[in-house]
Amino acid sequence: MNFVVYEPTTLPEAIGLLTHHSDGGIPLAGGTDLLLRIRRGIRKYRSVINLKRVAGLNDIGWDQQTGLTMGALTTFRAIEQSSRIRSVYPALAEAAEVVAGVQLRNLATIGGNLRNASPSADSVPPLVALGATVTIAGPSGTRALPVEDCLIGPGRTALAQDEIFTTIAIPSPTPRNGNAFIRFSPRAAMDIGIVSAAASVTLDADGHCTGCRIALGAVSATPLRVTTAEDALLGASLTAGALSLAGDLAADAAAPISDIRGSADYRRAIVRVLTSRVLARAAARAGGEAR
Repeated sequence: MNFVVYEPTTLPEAIGLLTHHSDGGIPLAGGTDLLLRIRRGIRKYRSVINLKRVAGLNDIGWDQQTGLTMGALTTFRAIEQSSRIRSVYPALAEAAEVVAGVQLRNLATIGGNLRNASPSADSVPPLVALGATVTIAGPSGTRALPVEDCLIGPGRTALAQDEIFTTIAIPSPTPRNGNAFIRFSPRAAMDIGIVSAAASVTLDADGHCTGCRIALGAVSATPLRVTTAEDALLGASLTAGALSLAGDLAADAAAPISDIRGSADYRRAIVRVLTSRVLARAAARAGGEAR
C-alpha cells in the first residue's frame, strides 16, 4: 500500500497536517501497533504523520506540588527506568515493565497505548488508579480529560480526527499513599494480559483507609473503576476480610468476555484474587513496607 509520510517538527504543524488529511491521515507515535495494521492491510491510510520530531512530546517532568507530567511520546522503557516513577508511582513502572519485550518498550509510547484503546492495555489501569489526566491538542486549542473518560470503547477514544494526545499528568500522591499493579497472563512476558488490576490506597495513622481507587483491565470494553469496592473500603482497616470483600465486589462489577485466552467465569475468578492482592500490596506500601 502506498502512503505519504510527513515529519512535522512543531505541534501546530502536526495538527495542521491532521486537519488537512482528515480523510485518511493517522499520527504515528511509537508505531508498534500502527505499522502492523498497515503491513497486514487491516487499515488503509493515505498519509502518516510522524510525531517523533515534535519537540517536548517525550519529556518527563516532576514537581513536588503538582506531580508528574509525561509527554505522550514517552516510551515504556523510559517509564520503566525512571527512578522517580519507580519510587513514587510504582504501579505505572510495574505496568511498563510487562509491556512486550525490551526492544518494543524502546519504541512503544504511552500516548500510543492510550490511542490504541485496547481493553487489555497495560498502562491504562494504573493511570486510572492514579487519577491521571491527559491533555488533548487540536485546531481549537487544548482540553484535558481524565484518562478513564478518554477511552470510549475497544479501539475508540474521545479524540477527534485532527486531535492528538500531548501530555499525561498524574497528581502528586498524598502522604501515606501506596499504589501497585498486577497483571495475570499465562506467560511471564510477550503476552496479552487476561486480567490486570491497579490500586492506589491512602491510610491514616491508625491504618484505616481514607482514600482508594481501583481499576481493572481486560474485563470490560473500557477500563473499569470499581467504585463499589472503593466505597466499601473507606474508613475500614484493610484486613483479610475487607480485602476479600473488595475482591468479591470487583468480580461482581467485571463484565469480561469469553475468548481463546479464558472464559468469562475464569476471568471473574482471577479478578477476585488479583484485586485483593493488588490492594494488599498498595496498602503495604502506604504503610511504609517495601513490596
